[in-house]
Amino acid sequence: MSSLQQTFSSMSNPNFNELQWVIQIRKTLEEELEDDSEIPVSIFDVPKPLLASDPESYTPQQVAIGPYHYCRPELYEMNRYKVTAAKRTQKQLQSLKFQHLVDQLTSFEQRIRAYYHKYLEFNGETLGWMMAIDASFFLEILQVYAVQEGKTLTRVSSRMAHLVDHTGKKSAHHAILRDMVMLENQIPLLC
Repeated sequence: MSSLQQTFSSMSNPNFNELQWVIQIRKTLEEELEDDSEIPVSIFDVPKPLLASDPESYTPQQVAIGPYHYCRPELYEMNRYKVTAAKRTQKQLQSLKFQHLVDQLTSFEQRIRAYYHKYLEFNGETLGWMMAIDASFFLEILQVYAVQEGKTLTRVSSRMAHLVDHTGKKSAHHAILRDMVMLENQIPLLC
């Protein structure tokens, strides 16, 4: 599916190479058929008219979750917190390396891509790293609420404690929570 999407997305490119397009179509037709039909597209871009009417309601302001918003420079600052969450995840994995988690996600590359409506311009390894880091961050934020409900014994690290807390009194708390709720569907659930 991804090579076909890539082929058709390149047709809108002003540097369209007809020979390359034919080669890509041949390659796609010769590839073993993947049964993506059982995976419904469930992660969409916000339609442009809707986005234009109220951009702040559909655009994250603090944190990017998922590949659609990953390259927005104004959201880069939160990446250090996401990487820190990934480091803590690696520490919790004990004998496994975080790279093993990334490798597992990368092995599901075609399946992950099938959930997205828009073609993802990232290579498989980059996509695997994005998913692993974003999932680590998302789970750490959820731990804040598990602490509030008394469902976990672990505390949120001091690195995250100044951003979010279960009382919602931290300055960035509401903005991050808003983005997380807005973007919660940007990471596909592989069942």
